[in-house]
Amino acid sequence: MKPLYVVGKSGAVVEYEEPALRIVMPEQAVQLFPLTRISRVVVSGPVDWSMDALLACADAGICVLFLTAGGAVRARWLGCHGDRQNLLQRLVDLLQRSDAQQRYRDWYASMQRMAVRSSARRLGFSDWRDADVVSLRSWLDGSEMHLWKGVDGSLQGLLNSTVLAGLLEYGLDDGSEWLQNGNMNLSGDFCRLLIWDFYPALLAWQKTHPESPDQRALIAFYERRSRRVEHLLRGILNKLHRWLLELS
Repeated sequence: MKPLYVVGKSGAVVEYEEPALRIVMPEQAVQLFPLTRISRVVVSGPVDWSMDALLACADAGICVLFLTAGGAVRARWLGCHGDRQNLLQRLVDLLQRSDAQQRYRDWYASMQRMAVRSSARRLGFSDWRDADVVSLRSWLDGSEMHLWKGVDGSLQGLLNSTVLAGLLEYGLDDGSEWLQNGNMNLSGDFCRLLIWDFYPALLAWQKTHPESPDQRALIAFYERRSRRVEHLLRGILNKLHRWLLELS
């Protein structure tokens, strides 16, 4: 299965024509995308969705993410989850503890250190083992990266679609929203971890293509790294699961 990216414009429509999504774009041929081949849907730009299409995605367990023009998450549509309840139950058990929030923040901080140091190493820092969020962010803001203002925000939106699909497989569906509040915003935290892996690749891309990319170019860039993102996400979920098992 692959993600479906819908870059809309005025007059664009998504309908359900069993067993596929039917996408109508002005001045383009109608396209059909079978639900069995779709892992998630990411929508940017104006697109009219039929309720049948949204419900079909929900029944198939396909999350639909709607992005603003700047790439930020505007809304999301989550469907039925799979049967991997073990991680969900471990998280529920964690939240029964009085020290749940502090323990989770400690775990997240350790994961963040790993992500930052990995990014610093790939950027060529000799002292990458000493890198921290503040110092590396300061360096990035002072490099050519700042020329592409807003690109990391757009990537966060694309990452959110991957993360939500991954969490959905573990039972974190729309009925589990209460697990994503306060200091335990799993989707947001996972995106903030994964974005560090993009900075070395973004900087290398920018050196050869100084013009800020449009949404289509950014999606293509993201898709070239999608397998790596999914691999890293599975690693984060596995580490979270092992940590939760150690707490029990």
